[in-house]
Amino acid sequence: MRLAVISRHFSKVAGGAESYAVHLATAMRGDYEITVVSQTFDEADAGFRHIRVPKLPVRSRWINQLWFNWYTKRVTQGRFDLVHSHENVSHGDVQTVHVKTVHASLRERGTGQLQIALSPRLIAYLWLERQRLRESGGQNVFVSQLLLDETLAALPGLAAGTVIAPGVNWSERELPLAQRSAARQALGLAPDTVVIGFVGHDFKKKGLDVLLRAVALLPFDTTVLVVGNPAQSPAYQSLVAALGVGKQCRFLGVVSQMPTVYAALDCLAHPTKQDVFPMVLLEAMALGIPVITTVAPYNSMANLLTDRHEALLLKDPHDASELAHHVSDVARDVSLRRHLATAGRLFSKKYTWTDVKAAYYQVYQSVLAGSGRSG
Repeated sequence: MRLAVISRHFSKVAGGAESYAVHLATAMRGDYEITVVSQTFDEADAGFRHIRVPKLPVRSRWINQLWFNWYTKRVTQGRFDLVHSHENVSHGDVQTVHVKTVHASLRERGTGQLQIALSPRLIAYLWLERQRLRESGGQNVFVSQLLLDETLAALPGLAAGTVIAPGVNWSERELPLAQRSAARQALGLAPDTVVIGFVGHDFKKKGLDVLLRAVALLPFDTTVLVVGNPAQSPAYQSLVAALGVGKQCRFLGVVSQMPTVYAALDCLAHPTKQDVFPMVLLEAMALGIPVITTVAPYNSMANLLTDRHEALLLKDPHDASELAHHVSDVARDVSLRRHLATAGRLFSKKYTWTDVKAAYYQVYQSVLAGSGRSG
């Protein structure tokens, strides 16, 4: 079967939704003839046919989105057996929704119709989204139940979709102690410092400021490793400078070899203010790294977690004292750390890319059967 995958940035390091698209396509490679349609394409993820969408010489994201929508429809229409989109476009047979919809966001903020009518940007996004999540002719997939529920609340006429969470490359083999030591040595970390990981491109939304304020409260040596777009780092230099003696924060930028970073961590802190189903948490759990994150509705994945079992849950994403307390518990309580590592690994085992791929194949077959096509 000829399958087109639409993702504006086809790269594991571009973000959670983009990484999801790459991992899923990689899992399907060999089963289908896959063509990626994107504006950027990470050559490290080779092995796929590629149609590159030209970039417009304008900086307006919504204008680029309309252009991307038009161009991808033109180059895919009638050329593939099935089109799977990970983007807000008006066409495609399968639509995977990774983030809160524009309709749900505006409903949550109480945005008025006049404000919408005066904004070409909002009109464009809402039109694309309504066309994308049409009631018939395709299948909508949401990466969490909460995301589906809030979308149905904002668009009550929408047919119910399917929930398929992200996956992880799970291994029966835990990280050996030697690999942890080697990772710390490779990153130049002192053996007795507590190492906290922070991963995300949007530092503000993911809560880096709260983490840095929490670290300043800790009574032991601590190193924060920040993975993500380094362009934001200057805005956090005052918080870094206020960490105190024995504390440091290192901005690693975009990292392609994340296992080395994960292996060096004592815990991963993800005090996010808005997330649906963070793949970074699954990845850390699969490697036995204790995770700290926020409760729902800040992180809808937390609805599936039990506090002090699979993870430590932060009730308020702005509460640095509570976050510092959680980090201290992980650092000082060996039995808790081991329990979180074991329970987290068992949780992540329920979400493998093999299982995700199988779930999508059922969706594909449903679409093909409904249209009279065969897979």
